[in-house]
Amino acid sequence: MGGLRPLLLCSCLQRWWGWIIVYIALVQMALALGTAFNYSILFLSFLQEFKSSAALTGWVGSIANGLLCSGSPVSVLLIRYLGHRPTNLLGSVLYCGGFILTAFMSALGYTFLTFGLLVGLGTNFVFQSVCSVLLEWFPGENCSRATALALLGPSIGMLVFAPVMNALIAAYSWRKTLIIIGVGNLLVSLVHGAFITLPAQTAAPTTGDAKDGHLELSETPAKETEAALEPETVTETDCRQSPKLLGLVRILLRVDTWLWVLCLTLGNLGWSFIVVSYASFMEHDLRFTRENISLAIALFAVGEIVGKAGLSLVSDHLPCLKLYVVLAGSVLGGLASGLMTLLSALPSMLAVSFFLGFFRAGSYGMPLAAAMEIFGEYGADAVSTLVLMPWGFGVFIGAPLSGGLYDLTGDYTVSLLVITGVFLLSAVGAAAIPIKKRLQQTTPTIGRTINGTSIYMYYEEV
Repeated sequence: MGGLRPLLLCSCLQRWWGWIIVYIALVQMALALGTAFNYSILFLSFLQEFKSSAALTGWVGSIANGLLCSGSPVSVLLIRYLGHRPTNLLGSVLYCGGFILTAFMSALGYTFLTFGLLVGLGTNFVFQSVCSVLLEWFPGENCSRATALALLGPSIGMLVFAPVMNALIAAYSWRKTLIIIGVGNLLVSLVHGAFITLPAQTAAPTTGDAKDGHLELSETPAKETEAALEPETVTETDCRQSPKLLGLVRILLRVDTWLWVLCLTLGNLGWSFIVVSYASFMEHDLRFTRENISLAIALFAVGEIVGKAGLSLVSDHLPCLKLYVVLAGSVLGGLASGLMTLLSALPSMLAVSFFLGFFRAGSYGMPLAAAMEIFGEYGADAVSTLVLMPWGFGVFIGAPLSGGLYDLTGDYTVSLLVITGVFLLSAVGAAAIPIKKRLQQTTPTIGRTINGTSIYMYYEEV
C-alpha cells in the first residue's frame, strides 16, 4: 500500500501538470515583468544619477519593455531549435545579468545595452516561452482561465516589487538594489524554469488530448479519427503547428491582422505611460512623496490583480468575443487618462490608480485568449507573436512620446491628452474587426471547434 501512494501522486501530477505550468508561468512573469514594469521607479534614480533628459532616460525603459514583446521573432526561432525550457533558462540568465551589469554602469549610454537590450531580450525569452507553453497545454477549453491566471504574474510582480525597490533604494542605493534583485530573481527563475514541459502528444503525436490542463488518452485509433474528420475541421495538432511560409502569407494578407496589430500597438502605447512615466508624473506634476507614489503603484497593481482574477472566473463563459473585453479596456483607460489631467489630490489619484489597474486587466489579461479565437488556426507561436509584437511596438513609441512632450511643455498634461486619444483610436481598431465582418460580403462563417472552444474562420470572396 505504501508503494502505491507515490505512484498515485505521480499519476495525479502528470494528469494535472498543465495547471502546474500555469503556476510556473505566473511566478516567472511576476519576477521578469514585475521588475521591468516598475522601470518608472528606476527612471527617477537614473534621472538624478546621470542628469539626462526625461526623453533619453525614458528610452532605456522603452527599449527594455519594447524588446520584452517585439523580440518574439528571435525567441520563436530559439524555441523552435532549442526548445521551450532552454530558451526560458537562457532568458532568465540574460535579464538577471542585465540587472547586475547595469549596477556597475557609469553613464546612461551603457544602460541602453545592459538594461535596454539584455533585460529586454531576456524578459522576452521568458515571456514568449511561457506563453507558448500555456497555449500548447490549453489550446481550447480553459484557455481564457489559464492565460488570465498566469497573467496575474506581472500584476503581482508590480505590487511586490514597487515597495521593495523603493525600500531597497532608500536603504542601499539603486545600484545595490539591482544586484540584489538580479541575484534573487535568477535563483528563483532557474528553479521554476527547470520544470517547464510540453504535453506528451506535442513532442510525439498521439491520440490523446490536453484538455483542462491534463492529459486524456483517446481509445479511438488515429486512422479512424482521421477518416471521421471532415476536410474543413481543424485538429488540435494542426492548431499547434507553427505556421509555415504559406501560413505566414495568409496571416499578413488578412485585414483582421492589421486591425488587431493597430489595436494592440495603440493600446500599449497608452499603457506604456504607466510603465515608464507614471511615477515621474506623480512626483513632478503632483508633488507626491516616494511613499505616496509607491502606494499609488501598489493600488494600480491590486486593481489589475482583481480585474484579472475576475476575468479568470468569467471569461470562458462570456456571451461575446473576448475581443470586446480588450476594446473595453482601451475605452476605459482613455477616459481615466483624461480624468488624471483634472485631479491633484492624493485620495482621488489613489482611486484612479486602482481603477486604471482594473481597466488594464482587460487590455493585458485577454489578448492571448482573444487572439486564439481569431487566429488560433495558425498555431500557438503565431498567436503569441501577434500579441507580443504589437505590445512591443507600442512601448517603443509610447515612452519617448510622453517623455518628449514633457521635455517640451514642462508637465505631463499634453502627454495625458494625447494618450487619451491614442486609447480611443485603439478601441476603434478593435471595434473595426467585428464590424468589418458584418459589413463585408462573405461566404457563410464556418465555426470550428477545438476542445469545446470555437475558432472562428472567415472566408472572403475574392
